[in-house]
Amino acid sequence: MAEITLKEAKELYNSSEEIKAFLLTKFTKDELEGKNIPTQEEFDNFFEENIFPLIDYSKTKFLDNNKDVSNTPTSRIELRDSDDNWLFDYNYDQKNHWFWYSYVRVYIIFIRQFSLQDVDRHRLIKGVVEKYFNLRDTQPKYKIARL
Repeated sequence: MAEITLKEAKELYNSSEEIKAFLLTKFTKDELEGKNIPTQEEFDNFFEENIFPLIDYSKTKFLDNNKDVSNTPTSRIELRDSDDNWLFDYNYDQKNHWFWYSYVRVYIIFIRQFSLQDVDRHRLIKGVVEKYFNLRDTQPKYKIARL
């Protein structure tokens, strides 16, 4: 049986309700309607090229349980930009791990680039967190201000 490409499916999508129903079993509605949903690889590349360069590693902070800067390394790390604005706050302690990212300085950048539903955004950012921060089973969340 021949396979239909996404390009062909997009052309047929609105031709009839029966065809639309069939195509929705093979592709997502967003794909068929042409929304800009990147693959994980494309999203990772976008992060590598547009988000990670914002990090000024000389401004990395280790925080204690009270959110104060620690003089010794801890499992809680805050990454900042060159203007000393926080970008990421994460804890890799297995008993209390999390990953937060800045709404203003991170989330807005990829919202402008990609038309994403919450489920797509969450899936893609979770992939970034697993790959680059080695945090498995962590639910990344954005925060509007530093906690």
